[in-house]
Amino acid sequence: MRKYPFYIILAILASFIFPSIAQASATWNVPITTYDQDWNQIGSFTVWQANAQAGFSLAVADLGTDGVPELILGQGLGNEPSVLVYSQSGSKIGSLLAYDQSMKAGLNLAVCDLDHDGANEIITAPQRGGGPHVKIFDRLGNPLAGGDLFVYNPGFEGGVNLACGDLNEDGIDELVTLPAAGGGPHVKIWRWSGDHLELSKEFFAYAADDQRGLVGTIHDGVLHLSTQHASATSVKSFIVHSDPKLISEKILDLPEKGVASIFIHDEALNFSTTSNQAVYNLKFDTIQKIETDFSGLNIVSADLNQNGQEEIISVPARPSFGDYPESKSIVIDLSEQRLYAFQNGILDNTFLISSGKFPWHTPVGNHSVLAKIPYVDYTWNYGANDPRNYSLGFVPYNLRIYPHIYIHYAYWHNNFGHPMSHGCVNVNLENMKWIYDWAEENIPVEVRE
Repeated sequence: MRKYPFYIILAILASFIFPSIAQASATWNVPITTYDQDWNQIGSFTVWQANAQAGFSLAVADLGTDGVPELILGQGLGNEPSVLVYSQSGSKIGSLLAYDQSMKAGLNLAVCDLDHDGANEIITAPQRGGGPHVKIFDRLGNPLAGGDLFVYNPGFEGGVNLACGDLNEDGIDELVTLPAAGGGPHVKIWRWSGDHLELSKEFFAYAADDQRGLVGTIHDGVLHLSTQHASATSVKSFIVHSDPKLISEKILDLPEKGVASIFIHDEALNFSTTSNQAVYNLKFDTIQKIETDFSGLNIVSADLNQNGQEEIISVPARPSFGDYPESKSIVIDLSEQRLYAFQNGILDNTFLISSGKFPWHTPVGNHSVLAKIPYVDYTWNYGANDPRNYSLGFVPYNLRIYPHIYIHYAYWHNNFGHPMSHGCVNVNLENMKWIYDWAEENIPVEVRE
């Protein structure tokens, strides 16, 4: 069917309306924080990130030959798929590009010695929005030929969580792959065999149609699993020698929307959440809430200084879930200058926008996608010979959410993260293409302050 451009005169353009004017997009330094075993902060440094709201995944392991652990970070949603390696003091040691630069779904990672050569490997998998493509690199960032495979159906894009460690206590580490929220509870256990990764065991931790997703950790030969999405969190622990054996199960009624990571600290299983400034620990069948300064955390416990006591390392986590049960929902947060796209309550994408700049405002409230329009000619006339008159020509990818208000591509500035428009929601080209293809007419759009 032929598509016709729409000619519409609207007061929705950026205050800087000329194409030659551009400014840098907002970026942030993301905190990496270390605590002692009693949760007293003992160190912190920051890492620059283009899309800081997406956070990092985190692993701690020795990638050198000195016995001193490094901090290994996986870039989050909206950033290039890089693994970053830092010293404990915050000095950057190196990085590797794990996938094609266009893959911006974010990375999950694990680090352990899979091939039993005495050196740790780096294992990566895409987060939600990427395929189940696991890749393995040596400690220097070189890919292993036998460590490049799809661990689930290639069409699955729910994301893959990882756990790594010695499951059967034979001195050889295994890799555990876990579908994230939106996927079934299909646990797969992989071992290095000769020159490649090989499937060793697989089982369903819950009913096959349970799509809450799984996160996990391995400690003292036990695989601990938690459901990822929903406040009624189920925790199961398995011994996996021949057949998986369930050794404990608990149901936790957490007030948060989901679990970001689970880890062992002080001989207890701990949970960090995706949506609240809290960490919970499970000890003697009780839950303790530990306040922190972040809303959503990935956490690892490790003995950084080799003194026999484990420290706690935290990084901001991807805000994975929201209270939006509809099939698809768009949320625009004016205070953050950010758009969130949710599907069945799970975050599919988030990115910076530019909303209305005073005296213009983007209307707050509950709206919907009224129309998807391939081209709009944004033109405004203040009067004959008025120097403020403009016509910016045909602009592609437009979602009408209110009479005369659109989410649309803005080629005339690059100052996303700051109010710039006459009321519309400005988006860069890459993100506007994505949200235009993803969105459907009549889905809800919430604009909040």
